[in-house]
Amino acid sequence: MDLKVAHELNDADERILDLLASGRNLPQNLARELDYSRQYVQNRLQMLKAADYVENVGGGLYELVDDPRDDDEAAPDAGDVDLEELREVVAEARAAYNDLDNDRLDEALTRAEELLGREGEDG
Repeated sequence: MDLKVAHELNDADERILDLLASGRNLPQNLARELDYSRQYVQNRLQMLKAADYVENVGGGLYELVDDPRDDDEAAPDAGDVDLEELREVVAEARAAYNDLDNDRLDEALTRAEELLGREGEDG
């Protein structure tokens, strides 16, 4: 049974993940392209593999299987959203819209965006 190890990414990890996002690659190629030693890249790949971000598919060839950076930008799980509060915010937005109160409407929409993890997004 493999144990998934939590791993905080450093700059080298980010650069390795960037290259692997373009396709499978060998440690020596990554090292040459990133100007790191092959041993250092191999060590970073082992850490990334232990965290289940990359996989050795054979012959030393690595591929990206789960980019952890994608998780940073994801919206919160539905379970993380307080639905009752969101319902209240939507009701407030509807009332503000009906009253043509733009300030109240803007405030309600901002609160709804915060609840949904979409702070500062326009659209």
